[in-house]
Amino acid sequence: MPNINLNPNQQKTVDFGNGALLVVAGAGTGKTRVITERIKRLIEADFKAKDIAALTFTDKSAGEMLDRLGDVMPLGYEEPWIYTFHRFSDRILRLEGLEIGLDPSYKIISYPEQWLLLRKNIFKMDLDYFRPLGNPTKFISAILKFISRLQDENISVGDFNKFAKEYTGDVDEKRRWEELAHIYSKYQQFKIEKSKMDFGDLIQWNIKLFKERPNILKKYQEQFKHILVDEFQDTNFAQYELIKLLCPKELGNRSLVVVGDDSQSIYKFRGAAVSNILQFMEDYPQAEMVTLLENYRSNQKILDAAYKLIQNNNPDTLESKLGISKELVSKATPSKVSPQILSLETGEDEIEQIMLKIVDTLEQNPQYTYKDIAILARANSHLEPFVLALRKYNLPYQLVGNRGLYDRDEIRDIIALLRIVINPIDNISLYRVLSIPSLNISRETTISILSEAKIKKVNMWDIIEESTHEELISLREKLKNIQDKMTKYQPHELVYEMVKDINYLEKYLEEETVENQLCIQNLNLFLEKAKRFEQEYYEDTHEIPTIVEFINYIELMIESGDNPAQAEIEDIDTINLMTIHASKGLEFPVVFIVNVVSDRFPTKNRKDVIMLPDELISETLPTGDEHIQEERRLFYVALTRAKEYLYVTLAKNYGGTRDKKPSGFLEETKLKVLEIQTPQREETQGNLFGMSSGYRDGKIENTEVDLGNVSFSKISKYETCPLSYKYSYVLNIPTPPNGALNFGVAIHDTLYEYHLKKSFGKNLSWEELLEIYKGKWVPLGYMDKDHTNLRFESGEKLLRNYYEKHKDENIKHVGLEKWFNIKLGREKFIGKIDRIDKLPSGNVELIDYKTGSSKEQKEIDKDEQLAFYTIGAQEALGLKVEKLSYYYLEEGIKLSTIRTPDQLENTREKAIETVQEMKKGKFEPKAGMHCMWCDYKDICPSAYKG
Repeated sequence: MPNINLNPNQQKTVDFGNGALLVVAGAGTGKTRVITERIKRLIEADFKAKDIAALTFTDKSAGEMLDRLGDVMPLGYEEPWIYTFHRFSDRILRLEGLEIGLDPSYKIISYPEQWLLLRKNIFKMDLDYFRPLGNPTKFISAILKFISRLQDENISVGDFNKFAKEYTGDVDEKRRWEELAHIYSKYQQFKIEKSKMDFGDLIQWNIKLFKERPNILKKYQEQFKHILVDEFQDTNFAQYELIKLLCPKELGNRSLVVVGDDSQSIYKFRGAAVSNILQFMEDYPQAEMVTLLENYRSNQKILDAAYKLIQNNNPDTLESKLGISKELVSKATPSKVSPQILSLETGEDEIEQIMLKIVDTLEQNPQYTYKDIAILARANSHLEPFVLALRKYNLPYQLVGNRGLYDRDEIRDIIALLRIVINPIDNISLYRVLSIPSLNISRETTISILSEAKIKKVNMWDIIEESTHEELISLREKLKNIQDKMTKYQPHELVYEMVKDINYLEKYLEEETVENQLCIQNLNLFLEKAKRFEQEYYEDTHEIPTIVEFINYIELMIESGDNPAQAEIEDIDTINLMTIHASKGLEFPVVFIVNVVSDRFPTKNRKDVIMLPDELISETLPTGDEHIQEERRLFYVALTRAKEYLYVTLAKNYGGTRDKKPSGFLEETKLKVLEIQTPQREETQGNLFGMSSGYRDGKIENTEVDLGNVSFSKISKYETCPLSYKYSYVLNIPTPPNGALNFGVAIHDTLYEYHLKKSFGKNLSWEELLEIYKGKWVPLGYMDKDHTNLRFESGEKLLRNYYEKHKDENIKHVGLEKWFNIKLGREKFIGKIDRIDKLPSGNVELIDYKTGSSKEQKEIDKDEQLAFYTIGAQEALGLKVEKLSYYYLEEGIKLSTIRTPDQLENTREKAIETVQEMKKGKFEPKAGMHCMWCDYKDICPSAYKG
């Protein structure tokens, strides 16, 4: 049945039958909706979830697609394979990697881990050119970028070795290529020895699997009857090769639908090949094409300016190559507002003008709130002056998609404190510690310490040690207390205890402001970083790291250029500050594009330190200036984020000796540049204008809360204590380590892999199962090394008993760690079932592993978690549930129960009522005996003390 809300070309895409289809989807034309509606249509046509694969470029896009799909599906459903290319390949390799000798329990390593791996082995590779002794790590980042580009082009170690050996150019250049080939080979060897993969490996190994095992390729060609690719213009050569393997030219009764827009290809620096979309019609000669030109976002004047700009990329565009029109037509509400280019004298004037424009726009449009405004810049550094201005005027803001966790004041405080715990004579770190508010060191005392240390020519710590000031005596005691814990605690435990001991969170809990909430969440991110470091360190060495090793690791991460993303709070009323790259896929009623001058936008073309040879580049290069075309597309993306108001701003001087020239892109839009005199400045105290809903005087109000995906654990936590739920899921306050939780995760993961291999016909020995367990073990949250070893041994005994009991069983698994999602009213509920086994009757048994003590049967008979699993299995997975079981692994017993339809409905209705209470944003404490084991008892003002 046609969807009356879709336009004809959207409907044509949704209804497309078999074969290949290119959907040229301009900005704001509803491409994500079209993809989700098509998936819905396929499922309604009785295609199973496993028959459909939807691939995209980023986790963000995949998540949005899943959310949209949840919105359009009426009841619970099993999710199709909606993944990024990397996660898609990862899933296949975990299942099939054994076919080519790949350990399916490999670990995926991030860029910082790659950097550390190379650094650790830099002296084992006998390098010359790429290991200058004065700075041995100088080229590590450049080498990793080069290897990533090789992977983007699907160039194997063998391929690159062949190129280096056959190179006939300059002798020194040949030696350079040969040394790089040697590095590439050794790097791959290091990873294989440690059973590790980086993201580029995933695509390469998947292609290798499909090419070397035609039977496996055929299996997935037959499984995926319909493949959709979103953001096709952002794929690289290797990703497109993977698609072409899965979808040969003769598709038969299968379909391949790719959706993209060459005008929005902005990820060349990540290896994206815009030529993929430009050549699609040549690769699939029988393909059809649909253009989506009806824009539902921006007013026509914005679209016209953007179209005039992007025309300058001809003839290297789809429009020129295919002879089509890509001129967008606005279907948004007509507007009398025109986009404006504002030129000011100085950078300070530019900022002031934008602040005043924010005032004017919001006063004239009371329907808008802060979150409707975005300030976009070409680079993160260009946003810093706007942060200071927004703070000055007490306007709520948030840096979105912004890296720089280690640059945050709260993280710098904690790192400085850790440094002086290890080395008190680190004067720079000590000076920062003296400024931490919760330590109560006065400014006068700090100045006195500095002055005395200078006069006596000693370290600041020497002065502190001799001082009789009460505040410095207190500081010494606190630091000694932390030092005493150094040998007792693992790094993340010490960080947690340290934050608690100096009451560091207190100032962030006094008022519930956006800034305070972000600070708490950043501290939580840092704690998670420490936990991850410990896990990786243990996997490599089978030792527990010290706090010294953790600090050394952080120093190396900073040296490598790693600076993780800061925390973000979604669905809150703040002005959005972001780079244009981060704004991709978003839209705002009011957009400011700032600092649009010639050397900032477009940027200067900074080529990679080690450029990929042209002979190895498979994509078709443009006839025009590749860098300028990419920058122009980026400006096009920025323009088309705006719905109603668009301001492009620039200044003639940003503090240098020479005035800046306007960006050449401005003239290409054919918009008039308005010369603005210096704005009238008034030293405004407080806010510039009345606060909008959800935010008053910097405080967050109790507006309706966006819960995200609801789960049983969230509902259970809220029912136990709403304030504890808030601390955990809203504020994300760091929690102490939990050995019991980590133990359960290790056992669950071990059993998952054990049963997965058994389901593929591989009978594991006890020794093989033990090796899996060792690889899954998480040595965090235990009292000491003895406690860790005892807990590991108890897990080993538990698994041995499990293995002996079940090694000869032939169990038919319907699913392992099977995810489902259902609707609870208007909210999406997600869950994961450990095991689904097929029974002789044809129905199924749901099994959930438990590592704690068993409950009485009467408690299991009314357990809500099992009821949710039943609802999920029936509604989302279409299974008939006959039995529900908890498997208590420590005791080796399984206790089973059933649920009637009335019981299931009562569970659902109760949960819907609880979710409605959660959404109201009222998180009152509920004190009781449970406070005794609550993670937040030390900071909760209402905790029951017993």
